[in-house]
Amino acid sequence: MYEHIKFAVADSIATITIDRQASNNALSAQMFRDLISAVEHCDADDTVKVVIVTGAGKNFSAGGDIKEMASFDFISYELSMLTGQTSLALRRCSKPVIAMVNGAAAGAGCGIALGADFRIMTEESCLLTAFSNVALPGDTGCIYHLHQIVGLAKTIELMALSKPVYGDEALHLGLATKVAPEGKLLEETHAFAQKLLHRPLAAIAMQKQLYYEVFYRDYTAYSRLEAENLAKAGASADHHEAVTAFLAGRKPVFNQ
Repeated sequence: MYEHIKFAVADSIATITIDRQASNNALSAQMFRDLISAVEHCDADDTVKVVIVTGAGKNFSAGGDIKEMASFDFISYELSMLTGQTSLALRRCSKPVIAMVNGAAAGAGCGIALGADFRIMTEESCLLTAFSNVALPGDTGCIYHLHQIVGLAKTIELMALSKPVYGDEALHLGLATKVAPEGKLLEETHAFAQKLLHRPLAAIAMQKQLYYEVFYRDYTAYSRLEAENLAKAGASADHHEAVTAFLAGRKPVFNQ
């Protein structure tokens, strides 16, 4: 159905897998569209009761593809709005959504993981905002989601310094729902999904509607400002320097 998104349903559990392993599951504009489509399909399908989002191979997702950023026309207002709608689709979905975070969920990958209702990690998997590393303010609703989970002070720290947050720390901060033993991520995620299947899913759907209507009521206005800022930053000298330095294997020198 999709080029870089795998979709499967078994035993009432839908699994959406980001599958572009050659690029550490870096996300393109079409992949964002396909993720939205897959989530909306799950929402409309009565046979789907729980949704799992994960990445193929070693990592959940590296976020934006820096090689594509090197064209310097990859970053745009339209792309940022699309990223914001992708993570919001997980929040709007009436079914419980679990992010099974294998390896790194960086940049937009982090934003997608944060858009899920639950995150299952291992001690070796991590959430990494990454945006400031390439002189970008952020997309995918990452700031909005972080603020809802960890509050403003920690959001400022994680966005500005882009420190990776590994399993146990993520659990302590409330970013992870559960930390699975290494090698048991799939098993623990499916066990958690099975637990949800035995909960009153109609009531949980109503809870999700309340969360969305009350706590995400200004998300659209936020997304527009996020998109404007990303477009400005994408045209900046600092972003050009960050991308060029990354591809050259050196540290960037920021001037702005």
